[in-house]
Amino acid sequence: MTTRTRRRGAALEAAIRAAVLDLVAEQGAAAVTMEAAAARAGTSKPVLYRRWPDRAALLRDALLDVAVRAIPSADTGSYRGDMLAVLQGWAALFGGPMGAVATGVVAEMARDPDLARAFREGVIGRRKSDMEALLARGIARGEVRPDVPVEIARELGQSVLWHRHLVTGDPITPELLERLVDDVLVPFVRPR
Repeated sequence: MTTRTRRRGAALEAAIRAAVLDLVAEQGAAAVTMEAAAARAGTSKPVLYRRWPDRAALLRDALLDVAVRAIPSADTGSYRGDMLAVLQGWAALFGGPMGAVATGVVAEMARDPDLARAFREGVIGRRKSDMEALLARGIARGEVRPDVPVEIARELGQSVLWHRHLVTGDPITPELLERLVDDVLVPFVRPR
């Protein structure tokens, strides 16, 4: 007889998040139900409901966890370094196993307004805040002009990578990231 180890706390939550991400990568976000996530994680639905009120909250939490871990927001000491680190994080995310998760989530957002709202508020909202802080650091250092249109600057580089990942399928290379930062992003925000 095999003895099953009972997981608690952070270990259990990590297993549940991993189960959610596996379901999204394999079958799309629509496959994530409380029942499916519990079964995949080897736990029960009541355990999930004690932590997350519904499917949207569970998905948002799992996706936010990936975004926070994958996309750096630390201060490298320069706007260029910060942006390069952010874009390298996105490139690694899209090029790794989580690339399928990103594709699945975006596809499901068109059909699931709860998921779309949860993703936009939780994951994208967090990324917008992180990018605003990055730009504020650049302004404080004098590398970014104070009148920079933040709503454009915070999305400019990332939008190219999302477009390549979701639409064209063109490669996201280290050379592309450097050219994007040096030829597009730095000139766009540079003080005049």
